[in-house]
Amino acid sequence: MLEAETLLTTTRSVRRRLDLGRPVEPRLIEESLEVALQAPNGADGQAWRWVVVLDAARRHRIGELYRLANEDFAAGVRARAEAGDLQAARKLASSGVFWEHLGDVPVLVVVCFERQDWFDPASAYARGSTYGSIFPAVWSFQLACRLRGLGSCLVTSQLHYAAEIAELLELPASFEQAAMVAVGHLRGENTFSPAPRRPLGEVLRYDRWS
Repeated sequence: MLEAETLLTTTRSVRRRLDLGRPVEPRLIEESLEVALQAPNGADGQAWRWVVVLDAARRHRIGELYRLANEDFAAGVRARAEAGDLQAARKLASSGVFWEHLGDVPVLVVVCFERQDWFDPASAYARGSTYGSIFPAVWSFQLACRLRGLGSCLVTSQLHYAAEIAELLELPASFEQAAMVAVGHLRGENTFSPAPRRPLGEVLRYDRWS
């Protein structure tokens, strides 16, 4: 087991190192979700629901929708990469894996929540309370996957086609989608380094902004 601080600082969004040809044992997903269910959430409502998509046809359809959702953005990145933009080239090498192959990832976990009567997407309170009760569990799930030798990546572009995915997965009308996590075994060792980040002094404020 990784030490806690190492786990927290080296768990990355994994795309290129996912093994697309190796199935993931459902037991590993279930064990990771058992960890996720211990995450804090508003009023202990536990409104989350997790749809684990293993069926190849459904995964490929979600992959198609994800590609469509990113089509214009991907074209812009490719153009900048071809013009010599190194940052765009790195983004293309990483994000491009999912633009073309998300449907080939062995497991797609669609994260849903039961919509409450007071949920209003225009309300900062409703958004904060709702998503703040979902994403801690998503991160716990990703950390638990890492401990089991799995890589994962949170994606949201498919939400542009949330209605189509809801129909594909036969989601009840009272549930909304919050995100999706792509999961697969890692190619190579389960080792990552901390990512480059802005210095704390650039992002930290005390008492007021200025």
